[in-house]
Amino acid sequence: MSPEQNIAKKAALKAANSIEQLMFKNELLSVNKKLNNGFVDQAINVSLNDIFYTLKKAYPEDEIQSDEQTLTEYTNPERVWLINPLSGVTNFLHAIPHCAISIILIENGKTKEALIYNPITDDEFTASKGGGAFLNQRRLRISNHNEPEESLVATNHSGDKSKSAAQALALRTINKTTADVRIMGSPALDLAMVAGGSLNAYWQNDMPNSEMLGGILLVEEAGGQCMDYSAKRNFSSTRQVIAGNLKLSAWLSTQLNSIYNS
Repeated sequence: MSPEQNIAKKAALKAANSIEQLMFKNELLSVNKKLNNGFVDQAINVSLNDIFYTLKKAYPEDEIQSDEQTLTEYTNPERVWLINPLSGVTNFLHAIPHCAISIILIENGKTKEALIYNPITDDEFTASKGGGAFLNQRRLRISNHNEPEESLVATNHSGDKSKSAAQALALRTINKTTADVRIMGSPALDLAMVAGGSLNAYWQNDMPNSEMLGGILLVEEAGGQCMDYSAKRNFSSTRQVIAGNLKLSAWLSTQLNSIYNS
C-alpha cells in the first residue's frame, strides 16, 4: 500500500469513527427526528472535517476538494485530493448498510489513488494506478459474464430532471434484456462492486466526480472497461459512466447512446 493510501485509510477510519459515534447517539430516533435534528448534515460535516484535517496534516501542499468547493486556500493542479464524505446518504439515514466514504488522489489530471470505504461494514476498496484493485487487501477481478441475459446490472437515479424520460426508458430497456437491474443508492460503492464482480456492470448519468473517478480506477485496475455513453472517455464533461467487462460495457454503450444521444 502506497503512503498516500495509508493516509487515505487513516482519514477514512477517523471519519468512520465519528460517524459511528453519531449513529450511536441518534440510534433511538425515528427517521423524521433524524432529519429534523440535521443527522445527515452532521454526519457529512464530521466526516469531511476528519478527512480534510488528516490529509492536510500529511500533505500540506496538496489541494483538497469536495464536489462543491476547494477546501484549501490555494490551488495545486499537480496534486488534488477529491473527497466525498458520504455516498449513499438516504441508505445511511435509514440504517441500510450500503454507503461509502470516497477519497481520491488526482495527480497531473489523472486519478492515481482511490479508496472507497464502507463505514458500516468496514469493507475497504482500494486501487492504485498500475497497482491493481483490492477489497480488504484481496485482489479484485471483474466479472467474466459476457451475456446481458446472465448479468446483474446496477444504476442510480440522477438529479437531472430534464432527462427523466430518457432515464425511465433506459431502465425499462436494460431491465428487459438483463437478468435484473438494481438501484442500490451509493454510486461510489456500486462501481466498487463492479470491480469485485458482485455486479456485472453499471451505468449512470449526471454523476459527480467524487463518486465516479475512484470507481473508474477500481474497475479498470480490476481488468474492466469504463466509458461514457458515446463509448468515449469524456467522463468529467458528460458526467456519464458505463462500467463492466469489454463486452458488457460495449453493449450498454450501444443501448444508452441510442436513448440519450439520438
